[in-house]
Amino acid sequence: EVGSFEITTLDLDKTDMVSAMLIHSPLPFNLAADSLHYKIYIGDEEVIKSSYPQSLNIRRWDSTWIKQPVTIYSEKLLKVLQDAEKRGEDSIVYRVQTRFFTHLPFKQEFDLDMEKRLPLFYIPTAQLQKLTFDSFSLKGVTLYINLMVGNKNKIPFEFKDLKYKFAIADYPWISGAKWGVIKIKEQDSTQLILPIRVSFTDAFKSLGPLIRKGGKTDYRLGLDLKMVSESNSLKNSRIVVKNDGTISEIVAVAKEEGAKKKEEKERNKEKKKNKMRD
Repeated sequence: EVGSFEITTLDLDKTDMVSAMLIHSPLPFNLAADSLHYKIYIGDEEVIKSSYPQSLNIRRWDSTWIKQPVTIYSEKLLKVLQDAEKRGEDSIVYRVQTRFFTHLPFKQEFDLDMEKRLPLFYIPTAQLQKLTFDSFSLKGVTLYINLMVGNKNKIPFEFKDLKYKFAIADYPWISGAKWGVIKIKEQDSTQLILPIRVSFTDAFKSLGPLIRKGGKTDYRLGLDLKMVSESNSLKNSRIVVKNDGTISEIVAVAKEEGAKKKEEKERNKEKKKNKMRD
């Protein structure tokens, strides 16, 4: 039987899980098995095909757990999620087909099918709404990322220990963190405001390219957080959310920083003139 699928990491490209299967043996003798192969289906879609690398000892009149890390790529899940969404379903059948071989003289091949209905899970979405700033100086600026985090699932979620990183154009990542619990209602969204301190010395050595790009300035955003859940299949699961696009607000920051530098330069000239007069 399928014991559980414990999600370890979710992101837009793939889902890493640990599958736990329980094999019951009614036989009066121990059974050694090797060459175990399995396929995992979500709904009717085959999402993974792999093998168990270790030999398996099944005890007589007993049960044996098999735990195996598996990775499901999101492109294979997309059709499953879309079809389930059209039908209005919030759960789906996970099915495992296994085949293993033994050295028994009367039966050397065993085929086992197992299935379990589990909730569907949609990756949270993140959309940058706008970028504001304050604490502006010639050394740097504090940017505030106004982020909308969406939950398409029919159950509310709680996340904790949000870590985030942000990059503009080709400049290095700038990291931050928001500790504590974040709650998102079912089929709803929550706005987060994440502060990032940008050093002009490190990141804005050349403001010209950003200003010339205008509204086409590229940005990259990454979120890394953990699930708070009573379900063992989701508890402490690591969720990775990515977002990228173009943004215009950073151009205003760059222009203002340039104006500040120009103003500072003019003041220095004026001071120099006054000093010469004195």
